[in-house]
Order: sequence, then C-alpha cells, then structure tokens
Amino acid sequence: MQFLTAASCMFFLSSLLLVVIPCPMGQATPPGEGGGKLLEHCGFTAIYCFGDSMYDSGNALAESPQGPMGKFPYGVTIHHATGRFTDGYTIIDRIAEAAGVPPLNPYLKRNMDHSKGANFAVGGVGLLSKEARAKWHVKLPFSNSSVDIQLKWLGRHLNQAYRNETARREHVESSLFVLGGAGNDYLNMNLSFSSLPRVVQMKRIMPALLAATQVYVKTLITEYGARKVVVPGILKAGCRVSTGGFFHDTQVQCDETLTSVAALHNRLLKRELERLRIKFPDVEIVYGDMWMATHWLFDHFGSAGIHHPNERCCGNSSIGCGMPGAPYCGNPSDYIDWDGTHFTDHAYRLMSDFLIPQLASGLGCRAAANNVRSQG
Repeated sequence: MQFLTAASCMFFLSSLLLVVIPCPMGQATPPGEGGGKLLEHCGFTAIYCFGDSMYDSGNALAESPQGPMGKFPYGVTIHHATGRFTDGYTIIDRIAEAAGVPPLNPYLKRNMDHSKGANFAVGGVGLLSKEARAKWHVKLPFSNSSVDIQLKWLGRHLNQAYRNETARREHVESSLFVLGGAGNDYLNMNLSFSSLPRVVQMKRIMPALLAATQVYVKTLITEYGARKVVVPGILKAGCRVSTGGFFHDTQVQCDETLTSVAALHNRLLKRELERLRIKFPDVEIVYGDMWMATHWLFDHFGSAGIHHPNERCCGNSSIGCGMPGAPYCGNPSDYIDWDGTHFTDHAYRLMSDFLIPQLASGLGCRAAANNVRSQG
C-alpha cells in the first residue's frame, strides 16, 4: 500500500494556512490538568478504541511498515515513532491517561500487551464497509480495515483472551469503548459521479453513516456486552485563525461546506444516540463533543503558548511529513497543525482538557468520585 503526501490526503483535519500573530484569550487550563484523572473513578479496567488516523496508535504502520508515520519526526515529542499520526500522543491516549490506563497498544502489532485494552483504529479508514463505500463512490486508498472490520477484531481478541464466559463478561462490562471515525467517508467521495453541488452529495451519504454508527453501537452492546460507550462527533473542520490586529479580536473562519456537513452530522448523531439510550437504558452512551473541543482549542491557543496556529510543523505542499527532505519546525508545541492533516500532541492535549471533563460527567465518573469523597 502506498501513502499519499500529507498535502494530498483528504481528512477532516484540514490544513491551516494563514500566518497570524496569536491573540491571548482568557487563561487556558494548563495542558494535561483539565483532564487530570477524572475518569479513574469510573474504574475502567480497559479501553477499546475504533476509528481512523485521529485515534490510530500504530495499526496503519503495522499494515504498511514503510509508511511515513513510522519515520522521524513523527513521534519526536515522545522520542520515537509509534505509528501515531502526530509528534506524540493523541486524544485517545489522553483519555486512557485520565482513566489510569496505559496508552493503548495497536492490535495489529505483534507481542503487545492488550490486557488493559487495545487500539483497533487504522489511519485512513472510514465508517462504511467495503460494499457501502462502493455504493457511495467512497475511495479510501490507505486501508480496507474500516470500523466493521475493527469490530470483528474485537471479537477475535476477546475470544482469545477470555475463554471463561464470566471473566469475559466482567471484563467487557468494566471497559470503556470509544467509537470514532466518519470524516474520511465524507471527504473521500468521488464527486464526479454527480453534477449535484458538493455539499448536497456529502449530505446524501449522511444517513448511511449515521445508520452504520447505530449498528456498530448496537453490536458493541448486544454482541459484546459493552456498558460504557463514547461516540465522538466530527471536528470543526477546514478552519483558520485570523485577527484584525487587536489581541481580543481573534476570529475563526471555517470552510462553509465542511462546517455545515459536520454541524448537521453532529446534530443528527446526538439524536441517534438519544434513541439508543432509550433502547438500552442500562448502558451509558455518551456523545464526545469534538466540535466544541476544536472550538475551545481555537479560542485558547494563544494563552496555551501556541504561536503558529496556521502553519504546519512538518512537511509542506510538495513534500509530506516523514518523507526525505520534508521541512520540520523543531518545536511542535508551538503549533496546532502537525502535518497538514493532523494536530500536534500539544493541540490534542488541549482538546482533551475540554473533552475529558465532559466525558467524566456523562459516564458518571464525577458522581462516583463524589460518592468516594462522601464515604471518606
């Protein structure tokens, strides 16, 4: 499998292009402190993650060992390339940290410890199955390991790790499941099959993506016994920061098509999740508000020490990050955009500071913490 340069990849984390002077907003929560250990009181024994390159911790690299995400400067912040599509860790790693669980090892990498969960996400994939992608003219050149395949991997892992049905059920019921990945399906549609406007074509595929999400959540609950499920929404996409010259006058401008598609998708996704909560009242099904986490990042980048919000740290329009001769900024924590497609470790950490308290509340972790304090 060959990898395109970062500039030619079409993901929902669109490139950030304008060069501006960052404008300090209200004081942001210091990186890493917003999430803290808020999820520890839920007592998760393991975390299982599904999705695309935003979550992948090395499965795409296992499928394609010569991929650029396995080369310097990927992983530079944590001193080695792991196959994550950033300089360090991703949001799912911060969720694991907040739950007191080690960073999730990729499922496809051999001889790894998966006793505390596994990362099934694969960079470049989408929600739709191979057959559904053909119907909707979605072409994903990186991998065929879409989320439906990843769910089958979960079944294989549980069957191998837990021969005893009671032990398996107890393990699954005390685990957290994170089901991400929808942006690639939208942005990799071959729009030449129709004369309809881009936004109309992208919205036509939306019911199929929402239906797939519903099926996958039901599968986690009814086939595997999941009791805690997080379904992240889509990021605020195609955005750039601009300023009128005053420190308080920062504005975020986003691609109108991507914004309208993402906003509608998220709104309908929340409606679908509410239906699932009614159907499965004993299961915690939580929407992960990635839209607002991205908005929070854009609002607080200045006070968090990010001085280059619209430039990529690694690679350029001609040479993708990880390829020979690709430029590298040397200080990823000064940037939001890592490689023109994904965010930096620092940016992901800031987004996690917003997201994790929301998840802790939705999953009941804060209530558990309050009970512990009252009993003490």
